Amino acid sequence: MLNKIAFYMEENRMAEAGDHICVGVSGGADSVCLFLVLEELGRLSGFSVSVVHVEHGLRGRESVEDMEFARALAKRYGVPFTGRAFAVERLAGEWGCSVEEAGRKVRYRVFEEERERFAEQAKKCGGTVKTAVAHHGDDNAETMLFHLCRGSGIEGVAGIRPVRGEIIRPLLCVSRREIETFLEERGQAYRTDATNADTGYSRNRIRRCVMPELTRVNGECVAHMNLLAGDLLEVSSYLKEQVDQVVREYARRTADGRVCFRTEGLLGLPPFLGKRVMIELAAQAAGSRKDITREHANALFAAAQGQTGKQVALPYGLTAESSYGMLLFSDRDRTKRRREPNEAPVTGTAGEIRFLSGVFLYRVFEISEKDVKFPKNLYTKWFDYDKIKNRLYLRTRKPGDFFMLDQEGHRQKLNDYLINKKVPRYERDIVPLLSDGAHIIWAVGYRISAYYKITEHTKRVLEVQFMEEKA
Repeated sequence: MLNKIAFYMEENRMAEAGDHICVGVSGGADSVCLFLVLEELGRLSGFSVSVVHVEHGLRGRESVEDMEFARALAKRYGVPFTGRAFAVERLAGEWGCSVEEAGRKVRYRVFEEERERFAEQAKKCGGTVKTAVAHHGDDNAETMLFHLCRGSGIEGVAGIRPVRGEIIRPLLCVSRREIETFLEERGQAYRTDATNADTGYSRNRIRRCVMPELTRVNGECVAHMNLLAGDLLEVSSYLKEQVDQVVREYARRTADGRVCFRTEGLLGLPPFLGKRVMIELAAQAAGSRKDITREHANALFAAAQGQTGKQVALPYGLTAESSYGMLLFSDRDRTKRRREPNEAPVTGTAGEIRFLSGVFLYRVFEISEKDVKFPKNLYTKWFDYDKIKNRLYLRTRKPGDFFMLDQEGHRQKLNDYLINKKVPRYERDIVPLLSDGAHIIWAVGYRISAYYKITEHTKRVLEVQFMEEKA
C-alpha cells in the first residue's frame, strides 16, 4: 500500500523534498493510517511531518481522549504536535451554520495557522507547507452519491479532488478496507467515533445503508466509482479551459468594476458549454460560486440570446441584463447609486479635473477668424465660450438633458440619442457629460451640441480635452 500511495502522490505532485506536511489526525483509522504512511514516506523522500488535532467539544470525555491519543502518537514518532479545542456547537449558533460546517471552518483555520507556523522552516529547505487530510476512496464514492442526490453538476459528481491549493489527500487511491488491513498488520490501535454510526446524518446513511447494497450489486463498485471520478475530473479540467478561453476573449471589467460579456462569444458554442460560461461570469461578478445554480445558468443563457432589456436576478444582490449584444452583471444597490448623477464644477479659465475614468484638461483663449484650426481628435473639442449661460459642470446624465441639433433650435433628448446609438444602459449612466444646465455641450465620445459650435463670430474658445486613465 505504501508504494501505491507513493505513486499516487507523485502522480498528483503532492509533496517534494524539503516540504513540510501538517497531517490532520482525528485519531480514527483513516487519519492514523495517513500519519503512519506520510511519516515513513517522509523519511524516504525528504519531507517532514507534524500532527494537528482539532477537538470539537461534542463528545465530552471521548473528545479529550482523542486529543491525548493523537498527542501520544506524535510523541512516539518524535514529530511536532498541535492540539486545539473549540466549542463548535456554540460557534455554529453564532455563525448561523450547521455544526458540521462550523467544525470544518475551525479545522481549516487551524490548518492555515499551522502552515504559517512551518512556512519559514520549509522555505529554508527549499519547500512549501502542505496540509494532508485523510479522505479515502470510500469517502470519495460516498461524496459522489451525496452530490448526485443534491443535484450537483459534473464538478460535484467528480467527487473529492486529490489536491486543492495546499490541501492534499494521499489516501484517495485506497479503500477503507485497505486502510484497516494496513493498521491490523502493524498492530496499530485507533479511536472510533460513535457518531459515525448515527444515520441521522446524510453521509452516514449513505455509508451505512446505501454503499453496502451497491457492494452487493458489484464488489468493485467503489473502485469503479473512483475511476469514473478520475474521468470526470479530466473532463471538468478540459471544460474549464474552454470556458476560460471564451471568458478571456469576450468578457471584461468596466471602469466601475462590473463584469460585461459580449454575447457573440456564445456563437457556435454548444448550449452545455455556453451555460458553463454563464456560471463562470456570474461567479466572477459575485466573487463566489456558491448558490449559483443550473437554473441561473439557464436563465442567463436565455437572456444572453434574448432582446435588449431582459434581466435576470442572481444571488448576492446581482442583476444580469442584456443590452445590444452585451450581458452586464451589476450590483443592484450599486446600479441605483450609479444612477444618481455624479458631478464636478468647471471653474476658472483653465484647469484639470479627474472625473469618472479620465482626466479633463480645459482652457479658455481668445481667437480670431484666421486662427481657426479645429482639432481633429475625437477627444479634444472647441466650444464658443460666450454662449455658455450657466455654470459649467462635468457630470452624468439627468432627466431632461438635451442637445441642440442645429442652429434653428431643434432639440433631441439625450436619452433618445443614446438609445438610437444603441449605447447599453449601463454605459448611458457613465458617459461623461459637459453641461450648461440641462443643455449638454458634449457627450464625451459621442456628439456635441450644435448651439456651441465655433462660428465666424466667436471671440473666446473653450477647449476641452479628455484623456482616459489606464488601470
